[in-house]
Amino acid sequence: MVKVQIDVSKTVREWPRLERYQNSTLRYTPPADFPAFWAEKHGRPRIMRCWVTLDEVWDYRTDEYFWNYRIGVNRYEDDPQHHEYDWGSTVPSEVNVQDYLSEHSRTSDEILLNLRRYEKETQRGILSLDKYEEVVEKVIESYKNLYPNIRYIEPCNESDYLCFGGIDTEHYYKLYQRAYRAVRRLNERHGYSVPLEIGGSAINAVMDRPHLWREFLQQLANDREENRQINFYSMHDYNGHPKRLQVFYEMHQAWIKELGLPDLPIFVDEYGFTQTTGIWTDSLKNASGVLSAMILSTQLPGMRIFPWCTFHNPSYQMSFTQYLLLEDGQYASTPNGNAMRMLSMLKKNELEMRGEQQHKIVATGDETGYALLATNPTDKPAAVDLMLHQIRHDHVTITQYRVDALNNNRLTGPACTELQLTNRWNEWVKGTEQGIDIREVLEPYGFALWLVEPYKIASPLPTTHSLGLSVNGVQ
Repeated sequence: MVKVQIDVSKTVREWPRLERYQNSTLRYTPPADFPAFWAEKHGRPRIMRCWVTLDEVWDYRTDEYFWNYRIGVNRYEDDPQHHEYDWGSTVPSEVNVQDYLSEHSRTSDEILLNLRRYEKETQRGILSLDKYEEVVEKVIESYKNLYPNIRYIEPCNESDYLCFGGIDTEHYYKLYQRAYRAVRRLNERHGYSVPLEIGGSAINAVMDRPHLWREFLQQLANDREENRQINFYSMHDYNGHPKRLQVFYEMHQAWIKELGLPDLPIFVDEYGFTQTTGIWTDSLKNASGVLSAMILSTQLPGMRIFPWCTFHNPSYQMSFTQYLLLEDGQYASTPNGNAMRMLSMLKKNELEMRGEQQHKIVATGDETGYALLATNPTDKPAAVDLMLHQIRHDHVTITQYRVDALNNNRLTGPACTELQLTNRWNEWVKGTEQGIDIREVLEPYGFALWLVEPYKIASPLPTTHSLGLSVNGVQ
């Protein structure tokens, strides 16, 4: 059993809003009303990662721009010179790119804009680097003028993979240089109130292939251009061992120190605990592990995790998608969506904890009460004992939200569309330590949230919890 002592009278820091860093998708674009729906359920994102695919906005054969292209329509199917990229897994959308960008811009504080494709054409010499730089500059300028809260630019995405270009680090860095020159000129020309920033390299599985990360950092260190620019580092990881993020972090810090590179924010701007699958049970597994990784990241200064992904094709990314679109047009949350919802329900301040929580438990509080979150990213049941002390109320109401194979999981349990409470009871605060004790067994890959708030449910009993009586649904 994991035992944790929580002193609710002692605040460690303001709790970082982990759920405010998120990903959108183009390959299976949701309806234009989805960004507002997500923000209403979880809070306004601090950074939303969005996309513009260069071969959709600009045709290299005609030098024609399509500033409001319909997302996911492939005009290169009969063009043998154009690289295939990931068109095979792209579903044509009913949404135009300006609706997609405008809604994400309107409902988010800032946008991180990834620009990808034409990596292979520039490597083959079909498209010159000068032309690539010109197109990147025009594309950024056009959308930045429309959506001023575009702040971060990320050229290319996992570009060593064939479906995203299949280029080596040396060629990637040539594209990165061209992009940062474009960003520099745009900042100088326009004097934006929100200046553009740029970073990379957005490669995946760094700890499986650390030489690729070293190559990127070495390219940066070797770049003697006077106005070399990097404002953030970005990478991805899909792995069932969240602690390797800490190993990456320590490796990265050692290497930038050795190479004389700046210590900048690290955006893990895609993260998953499982692999990409359409397996329904993998949604719960992924959600529990992503929670653990996000909790771990709070101990790594400057690291931000962007879970993949708010919305995606359930037929092959059920493991990651937070929401499904039902036939009646309603959105329904998966365990991944419910994990983000729980994070959004945490209180303002992190509380002092002592015990073996191992990046699986969070305790928060503010003037409204306390919120406790525990996750079990393993395939065996796990018992937790959360002992709260110095509670300032004599009588509290505890509301529980469980997510596991049978609770708040429409994929393997009863149909549901959003996170629902699973139990509620009243407790007297006991003893000289003014405490209560919450004990629970979390199912494999299960997680739970408890809200401990001033007593607010009328009951003839001093506690329903001790008698095992549920008052589920009673307000």
